[in-house]
Amino acid sequence: MIWVIGGTKDSREFIERFPHPENLIVTTATEYGRELLAEYTVRSLAQRLDYKAMIRFVQEERIEKIVDLSHPYAREVSSNAISISQELNIPYLRFERAEVKYEDLETKSFSLPEEIAKYIEILEGNILITLGSNTLEKFSNLKNLRNLYFRVLPTPEVLEKCRNLGISPKNILALQGPFSENMNKAMIEEYKIKYLITKYSGKTGGEKEKVEACRKTGTKILYLNKPSLKYDSVFNSFEELIKSL
Repeated sequence: MIWVIGGTKDSREFIERFPHPENLIVTTATEYGRELLAEYTVRSLAQRLDYKAMIRFVQEERIEKIVDLSHPYAREVSSNAISISQELNIPYLRFERAEVKYEDLETKSFSLPEEIAKYIEILEGNILITLGSNTLEKFSNLKNLRNLYFRVLPTPEVLEKCRNLGISPKNILALQGPFSENMNKAMIEEYKIKYLITKYSGKTGGEKEKVEACRKTGTKILYLNKPSLKYDSVFNSFEELIKSL
């Protein structure tokens, strides 16, 4: 059995291309991620697995290979999976999204969400934060909270988290991405966004569409850097990944 660490658009595309989906079992961190797999004929499980739970899962399901298609910023998940593959002598294969290349664009990068929060608190103008729901608390106590707009998934859990953190409904853009360039541009213009905070999410993560929208509207981009991990076996195309499997 092949364990696919999923929950991303990449994982769904991989499942579509894989010739023997009956040999796959897919885990997602949320029930919402699992719901997106409903159209595919694969076994799936929605559960946040820590290291010990991963060990049990691999042993109980008799996992022979691990395919990591988790989000590029899910560092703990990938780090645990790598360690488990080494401990149990199971092949680990990582898929990395193709990076977006661009030139002559004004950007600024930060290593931590806290650094971004400190930087933007003194800025004037509206700011669109597209880092997801896991970093909401880093920004909820800023003095300029009313100028911050959060683009998050439209799930009850995320909206409840926003409410508990005191984020006004008018500052919440609850939508499922990724978004087209025109959609990004429309949001930036509608909410008069001066700065956009995002991740290096690659082509399938909608980064190019964000970049082009910002380029055309003169919006400055603030990046959260990707976590640094060393992968022994990395693939940038589904064809090569599937061939290796």
